[in-house]
Amino acid sequence: MRQPSYLTRRAFLRIAVVGSRGFGTVHLAAMSRLRDEGLDIEYYTFSSSEQEARALAERFGAAGHFTNYDDVLSSGVDAVDLVVSHDAHVPMALKAFSAGKHVMLEKPIARSMEEAEAIVKAAEEHSLKFMVAENYHFNETFNELYRRLPSIGRVHTAIVRDIHFNQPRGWRKVREQMGGGAVIDGGIHMIHVMLNAMGDYSSVCSTVYRSGAVDMEGEDVGIAIFNFRSGAKGVYMYGWAFKDSPGVPIIEVYGDRGSIYEDPGSRLFMESRGFRYFARHGDLVVNGQRVEVPRKDMIAEEVRAFADYVDGRRRDNPMPTELELRDLRAVLDIYFASSKC
Repeated sequence: MRQPSYLTRRAFLRIAVVGSRGFGTVHLAAMSRLRDEGLDIEYYTFSSSEQEARALAERFGAAGHFTNYDDVLSSGVDAVDLVVSHDAHVPMALKAFSAGKHVMLEKPIARSMEEAEAIVKAAEEHSLKFMVAENYHFNETFNELYRRLPSIGRVHTAIVRDIHFNQPRGWRKVREQMGGGAVIDGGIHMIHVMLNAMGDYSSVCSTVYRSGAVDMEGEDVGIAIFNFRSGAKGVYMYGWAFKDSPGVPIIEVYGDRGSIYEDPGSRLFMESRGFRYFARHGDLVVNGQRVEVPRKDMIAEEVRAFADYVDGRRRDNPMPTELELRDLRAVLDIYFASSKC
């Protein structure tokens, strides 16, 4: 393994992306954009394959690469960005904290509340910064929607749905490593959005199932109805089994004075170093009028927020841990309530 050669200047953030393949490439592309835009960030790739780690470092302009996690933890990086299988969240996060590293961890925080609480406790005991990488928390489409909810009056119904075709590979096919299936993986994004918009719920009924269209042990479809304490209802649908699915709004909210929904035709994509990735959902239609949403890259904003948090420029956690615990609890409620509708 080639040991990274650190620059003499002190970087604003030195971070190793552990799990640089798959969604890790999206993190690397966003980091490269941030650096090109002037953010003082130094990032490193990681793969068990020397050839792959080096190739990713060269493609995304990283400062160096690693092939061994212990080498990452004994290095001078400030933080690790863990983009790894769900079953690895607890052992790898706890090992990072023990080594004095801050942690940004891809959602979900863990597979169970017990695992999640162990991670939170370890971060607190070591007085280190910890943030769950829930990129939808930094998505301007949803943040603008939350701001505009008063304009539609008393909300009575919300619909969130993300149905597409995804053929998972590797660990995502294994229920034990996932802690479930599609709902705890990509589906937790939409739980986050629904609960941010609608508040606390009193009960949920649901069904989760394998359609047969996707080869995996866990569910590839989850459908739920939430009863919110406000009296409103929420309809949730997420799945990977839908070939040639139509372009529909990812969220619709209806009140007694109007509605808000996303325009799927205006979704934003970004490109960095020849890599194209999804950066933001579409503009909004509020009471029949189109509202343009700021063209911000949710992944880059997530990384920038974590950098500010680690550096001390931001004192509060940009993605409050209690929200991720809330989201995981809702996912587990969906699993527990399955077939009770």
